Amino acid sequence: MVTNIKKVIEKKNIIILSPHYDDVLLTFGGYLDGLYRSNLIHTKKIRIINIFSRTTYQAHDDVGNKDVSLERIKYATGIRLLEDLECLDELIGHGNYAYELLGERECLLRDKNLETSEAFEFPHGTKDEFGDEDWQIYKRLKEFISELLVLEDTAILLPMGVKEHIDHIVLREAVVDAKKEIKGKMNAVIYFGEDQPYTGHTNQEEWEKVEAFLKNNNVLVIDYQVNILHKTDLLFKHYTSQVEESYREGVHRRAYQLKEQLNSNSEIERIYRVLS
Repeated sequence: MVTNIKKVIEKKNIIILSPHYDDVLLTFGGYLDGLYRSNLIHTKKIRIINIFSRTTYQAHDDVGNKDVSLERIKYATGIRLLEDLECLDELIGHGNYAYELLGERECLLRDKNLETSEAFEFPHGTKDEFGDEDWQIYKRLKEFISELLVLEDTAILLPMGVKEHIDHIVLREAVVDAKKEIKGKMNAVIYFGEDQPYTGHTNQEEWEKVEAFLKNNNVLVIDYQVNILHKTDLLFKHYTSQVEESYREGVHRRAYQLKEQLNSNSEIERIYRVLS
């Protein structure tokens, strides 16, 4: 069943926990664009929290990405921050969202290696593989998120860690464990989004991990129509320091796959509401 964009998330306050500077658009861009185009953006109070804000990453720059000097961090972080703000301004309108940085160190600053066998670069990692700094970030995030989960009339959105990007997993595990620890005090509702472009490049083994995670977290699937061409146009217009052509392939592949599955006349984006 395809859900009307107005009913996808009924809470007024939307807090998006974004691991990196492009994850709001990649994971929830279709939903936000739908709100904006339907003149519903003003019915929501949107707060975007960027988690791993300190970065050295620039696409196609293997040498520079290994440079952890302050000058490189200033250079890469400044570019990526402005790319994100410019995209969000066009996606949902300047003044229609609050934006903050937690300032955690991205994976490359924590000595994580980029996978080279994929269609794109990313550092894989699971909870069992957390290093000391990963655990420190996880603990800070869990405490921070616990304060968000008690908020009323609030939806908490984040990627669910498809293909297990280490930064996405640190965030996801902090949210899942914070939820368990606060138990009866929780008022907010959690929504997991499909990480892109990862979801469009998954194999069967990776999907089985996703399905096991979703089963363990008792979720409701929510599908809604999106303008996928507009989403990828924004991606390649604004995130010029980050994207590769494989990003477009992944985003389109998943949207058209869901369109076919649901026999829809438009492309589809999917999120998962945690029920308990």
